[in-house]
Amino acid sequence: MKIFKWLLVVIVLVVIVAVVVAWTMPADVAYRYMASRLGPVSLVGVRGTVWDGHADGVSVFGRDLGELDWKVEKAPLLLRSVHADLRIRGADIDTSGMLKRDADGNINASDVRFRVPASLFSPALDLPSLRLLGTVSGTFKNLSLVDGLVANASGDARWSDAGVSGSAEARFSDILAEFSSKPDRSIAGTVADDGKGNLAVDGFFSITATGFNAEAFLAARNNDQRVQEALRYIGEPQADGSSHLIINGQLFPVF
Repeated sequence: MKIFKWLLVVIVLVVIVAVVVAWTMPADVAYRYMASRLGPVSLVGVRGTVWDGHADGVSVFGRDLGELDWKVEKAPLLLRSVHADLRIRGADIDTSGMLKRDADGNINASDVRFRVPASLFSPALDLPSLRLLGTVSGTFKNLSLVDGLVANASGDARWSDAGVSGSAEARFSDILAEFSSKPDRSIAGTVADDGKGNLAVDGFFSITATGFNAEAFLAARNNDQRVQEALRYIGEPQADGSSHLIINGQLFPVF
């Protein structure tokens, strides 16, 4: 009986120590153990705790995104679920949102707000003669991944101060996009201008696990010479002076 009592005491002490260690574990110690499981994500200057921490730098596929702050809720861990509030802030990137990972491995992100330079999308659009100007901002109202595939997603984006430089120089009005998930677990959306500028845009796009494709018709309003010149380097010229743009590619070039 005494052995049983002593064993029980040891087990309780071990549990208490484990809880204290986990509750106060420095973030840099946890990162050293977890770094090999983060794939293309790399952190530097990690400090704070696993519950409330900061990294001076976070990079994805070798691209530096800025500083990372996180807060992890403790209570959901009792149900083997992780709820984390994340924010990435860089010189020209600002992204924040709530990320949840359930016990079954499924991931859900909500109210994800982002702001990135339009030039980030230049490699994916494959327009070597032009550099995209302005900022793309928007919101993922929700994004769910089941078995690594999109199960539910919706959101919108706005390309503000839109324009191009390089072989041609032109400024456009804002360009808007709306998107949502489809039953086949792809994401589909529409693209259009806000009607206030001299570039008319009417298009659509879809994103799958293997890549994306987009198609749009672009035209100059009011015979704008700068826009007409820029359209010479975008897509296939049409008989009416518009341009037909078709893009098929991978998402990885964005990073």
